[in-house]
Amino acid sequence: MELEKKPVKEFKAKVIKVIQETPSTKTLVFDISHVDFDFYPGQYMMVNVPYEGQVLKRAYSIASPPTQKETLELTIKKVPEGRASTYLTEKVKEGEEFLLKGPYGKFVWLPQMGTSLVLIGAGSGIVPLMCILRYIVSAKLEHVKATLLYSNTHYEEIIYREELERMDKHSNIKVVHTLTRSHPPDWKGYTGRINVEMILKEVEDIPTNLYYLCGPPAFVEDIASMLLELGVDKNQIKKEKYD
Repeated sequence: MELEKKPVKEFKAKVIKVIQETPSTKTLVFDISHVDFDFYPGQYMMVNVPYEGQVLKRAYSIASPPTQKETLELTIKKVPEGRASTYLTEKVKEGEEFLLKGPYGKFVWLPQMGTSLVLIGAGSGIVPLMCILRYIVSAKLEHVKATLLYSNTHYEEIIYREELERMDKHSNIKVVHTLTRSHPPDWKGYTGRINVEMILKEVEDIPTNLYYLCGPPAFVEDIASMLLELGVDKNQIKKEKYD
């Protein structure tokens, strides 16, 4: 299905709130009330990040849904040695202004593309998937069924943890967590990497769903090959890789 492109816009926007999501991850909330801006769930923005007299350009997925018009949220995880992500997660204060440009990207979902979704993410790969889930909730798309499989190293690193718990209470959304390195003693979710057994147990009607995979390249490719093995057509699998 060919989607009409949303117009790319370049604009300055102020950070009006900084939310600490996890020890390594923050959400920057930008005021975009002065811009007529629209995007598809799953798209990203280019951000100009000032760094030691130069400007670094970085791509960050939009976390807030397109139904939210006044503000735009970008969730950023600090990457070891990452200059831009370190600046954005450690230095940015409310009131700071950034040049943003977008939206970009083909990793998008709209209800007319399919109403049974399986979103599979690792770490900060949750961000565009969260945008899709928030859109389903805020636009009251109760006919859309979504299952999220979300992998993290540690419990403390689960981005949007409390909001995901609330989403899991919606009858049309199911949230499944797994932790790969350590887990609290009372942990109820899975441990270890997402594997075929987990997919078979948690996902209904495997060949008929649309799949959105986001995370490190090796993670995305591993999951994609599991899905192909399980009989999913490759055209039903959308991929976004985060370095």
